[in-house]
Amino acid sequence: MIQAQVQLAGESVAELLTRSYEHAYEQGWTDGLPIIPATPEAVQQFVAVSGRKAGDLIAVLPPRKGRATVEVIAVNAIMAGCRPEYMPVLIAAVEGLTDPTYPLELMQVTTNPMTPFLLVNGPVRKRLEINYGTGCLGPGWRANSTIGRAVRLILINGGGALPGVYSKTSFGSPLRYSYICGENEEENPWTPFHVDRGFKRGDSTVTVFKASNFCNISGGEGVGPAEILRQIATNMPPMYGGGDGVLLLLGVNHAQSLHEAGLTKCDIQQRLWELARLPVSHFAEAFASTERGAGRGDAETVWRARSPDEIYIAVAGGPGPQNVYIGAGMPQTRVIRGI
Repeated sequence: MIQAQVQLAGESVAELLTRSYEHAYEQGWTDGLPIIPATPEAVQQFVAVSGRKAGDLIAVLPPRKGRATVEVIAVNAIMAGCRPEYMPVLIAAVEGLTDPTYPLELMQVTTNPMTPFLLVNGPVRKRLEINYGTGCLGPGWRANSTIGRAVRLILINGGGALPGVYSKTSFGSPLRYSYICGENEEENPWTPFHVDRGFKRGDSTVTVFKASNFCNISGGEGVGPAEILRQIATNMPPMYGGGDGVLLLLGVNHAQSLHEAGLTKCDIQQRLWELARLPVSHFAEAFASTERGAGRGDAETVWRARSPDEIYIAVAGGPGPQNVYIGAGMPQTRVIRGI
């Protein structure tokens, strides 16, 4: 257990916190940002709220085969600045991250800056004040910021993915600090994302994606559904290893416009799949050959995804002609229990 190794006598709270941070940083326990010391009392409180025992094993984390017990998750949640009631979300996220079909070990050691992206659905969004509207990708919201950060600390301290040691990302990414939002179900004119995946509307879920690049797509207001989708597809070019999928966070303005035009999510997926492709001549032959072999191209064009089903759609954010494209796929959805 990580605890602040400090002497209380003669030191101010500020001095204690500063020394705790310096000690944690020297040990390689942080993401570089200040932490909150995980005292035994705080750990007991977080474990109690989880409804589980401290020693309950949630998962084994690569590459170092660390045991992500409830206690380990609690310690990292405290350091990240979480509230105790966030524990069920973190436990569900760790369960999704360690599904056998999810490429967590690759993500932990690759030179690519891929990282988990968390999408939260259901009543838990309001209960924990997880932002799904204006500014939902941050900064400024405690639940979003600290839950996402806790996931990263769990991967560092539990899995051993210390930057420059096991984690070999050539450049890294600011998305690795925290990458999470809720879905704006209230302004989604279709069914929520978790319902599309077979869960009940009243279920609280977290979906973990393997994610990489991020692109904000501006414009397309008042031009009709065909041009809205063309504008979005323009920002979804084929990319190396792009077969894992695409997550499109549709802004509320465009979601409403497309719905009023009579388009379903399936219609949008199909049209984007048809549009998000480019001539073979735009690419190096080695790239085109690789994509053809992966089922993302033919003799004339290279595609962004193998099929329309790999273009995932959720509604998020606030008013404005904005959408967000994330190179993301391989989603794992888990019910958030005990909340």
